[in-house]
Amino acid sequence: MKPRHPLAHGVLALSLSLLAVLAEADDDCDVPIQRWQSRDAALRMAAERGWQVQRLKIDDGCYEIRGTDAGGRRFKAKINPQTLEPVEMKVRDHDPNRDRHRERSRSNETGAAPPPADAATSGANPSITPGTAPGGRTE
Repeated sequence: MKPRHPLAHGVLALSLSLLAVLAEADDDCDVPIQRWQSRDAALRMAAERGWQVQRLKIDDGCYEIRGTDAGGRRFKAKINPQTLEPVEMKVRDHDPNRDRHRERSRSNETGAAPPPADAATSGANPSITPGTAPGGRTE
């Protein structure tokens, strides 16, 4: 019998653990095509939930729906094609104008005026004026 390297058992255990984690993290749908419900059924399910569908496609063996929910938030959902239940759902709750509205409401609360538009573009160096070429010399 050939002696094994002392790290052989550790490497084997680590490899098996990694495989188990990867298999568990997999959110793909493993449903045979014969058991899939139709795309129309998936669209009906979405309508029943109040979703407005912009796109329906197949990804990783699941239906993937992109659209807006009943509250007007954009989302992306992976749907099990057999049960039509969500497997994974990501909701985008970010309003691109939210930061602007937040800044405006803060300035109204404190009574301070918002910073001038050119102050935001000029950076920290007051010697740079927007719309002019930067000057300076290198020694």
